[in-house]
Formats: sequence, structure tokens, C-alpha cells
Amino acid sequence: MVIITGTSKGIGKAIAENYLSLGEKVVGIGRNHTLSHPNYSPVVCDLGDPNLVEQISFPDFNEEPIIFIHNAGILGKVDYFEKLDSNEIGQVMQVNLFAGAVILQKLLKQIPKPTSFKCVFISSGAGRNPIASWASYCASKAAVDLFCQTIQLEEQQLGRNDFHCISVAPGVVDTDMQVGIRTSSETSFSEVARFKEYKDSNQLYSPELVAKKLFKLVHETSLQQVLYSLRDINL
Repeated sequence: MVIITGTSKGIGKAIAENYLSLGEKVVGIGRNHTLSHPNYSPVVCDLGDPNLVEQISFPDFNEEPIIFIHNAGILGKVDYFEKLDSNEIGQVMQVNLFAGAVILQKLLKQIPKPTSFKCVFISSGAGRNPIASWASYCASKAAVDLFCQTIQLEEQQLGRNDFHCISVAPGVVDTDMQVGIRTSSETSFSEVARFKEYKDSNQLYSPELVAKKLFKLVHETSLQQVLYSLRDINL
């Protein structure tokens, strides 16, 4: 079973469609659902609302392998940090980190330790290199990296031997988030021209390519570390 957040569009939808095409059962978690498939089970939840995330529940799992992919993410308002509203900062942290962390904790409590369990958080190169006007996003993705490293360490100590928690930077992907970035003004985002060039010069990954690279990483790679970049995965 594969549990994925943010499956209505972009990377999340492509990941879900890839697994469904292979006959896997997929549980999608998010506000909206655009997929219709016999093996797709939608869970309607606004991941930006911590009270609603706390209410998510799962049926008892049998011994089948479980994969949890926290893909849902938001960039937040693109502007200098001193100009941001504190609620906007909190929303980015909630969706990008806290929602996934709460769901993961629920799964860790429910899934027996001998069960094969892989957890994937979608991170970003922006969590490893600062980008002005993206402070909340950069901070949330940096937190994702260290969170996953800590969870991997903890679960090893607790005897969950068939477990991997990885943080995966997908690269620059052709999604609605990139559309929003390219519409930013130069006064609020000094690097907007660079991101327009990514699009104009066809440097953006398609969500479908990301889904295939992620599958190869999760299922065909010996996972010896926590932090990965899909730029290093060749098909």
C-alpha cells in the first residue's frame, strides 16, 4: 500500500498514477482529489489545518509493505521575510513539515515493527541552499532533511529494522508552483529571471519523470543514506 499526500496535481498526482499503473493500492490525502481508479482511496483533509490532520485515521494494516510519501507542499508568499505575515509563515511549516510528521507518527504507532515500511518526504534543493524571498520554504525543507535523519536514527534504535526514512529533492519541476514563481515581481524576488530561463530553456523536469525517478530510488536502489537528489538518479 502506498499513502501519498497532495495527489490532486503535479508531482503527487504523477506518483500516484505511476503506482496505480503498476497495480498498487494508493491512499491519497489532501483537500482535492482528481483521480478516479478502483485502487485509489481518497482521504479528504486540509493539511494546512492541524486539527483536521490529527483526525486522520487508517484501517488496520496487514503484513503488506507500506510506503508513505509526504509530497504536499506550498511555497508561501514570495517576498522578503520582514514583509511576511506570521500566519503565512506558519502555514508553510504546517503543510511542508508538521502535517507529514503527524501522519508519520500515526503510522509508526500503528504499523508493526517487522513490517516493511518506507517513508519519503519530498524536500528541495532550497532546503540545502538559501534563496532570498523563500525564507519559510527554505526553512521548512531544511527541517524536513534533519527530521528524516532523526527519525531514521530513532527507529533504528527502536528495532524497526525493515524501515527507511528518506528526504528527496526532486529538482526543478514543471508544476503550478513554478508558474507562481515566474509571475513574481523582481522587487519581491530578485532571481525571477533565472526561473523564467529554466522554463524557456526546457530545464524543468516533468512530474512524470520525477515519479519514475522516485520509483527507481525507492524500489531499485540500496538505501544507505537519508538525503537524496533525483538529479543523481538515472533512468
